[in-house]
Amino acid sequence: MSVTELIRQVAALPPPERTLFEQLFHAMEKAPRAPSFPRQPQWPEFGERLRGIYGNKVAPDSQSVVDNGRGDR
Repeated sequence: MSVTELIRQVAALPPPERTLFEQLFHAMEKAPRAPSFPRQPQWPEFGERLRGIYGNKVAPDSQSVVDNGRGDR
């Protein structure tokens, strides 16, 4: 539904219902917003984990290989 259609439908409401709609709309504008949290990485960093387990025996671009397999990069 477009904004224009919504405005037309609200304008067509009987006055008591239109007043109630306007009150609810303004209450939503004044409502506190939920706090935003920093986005967590979706996948663990397997390259770092592999280096932690196997040390320098792991290919330096192992994280890139994993990311490419997932389609992340």
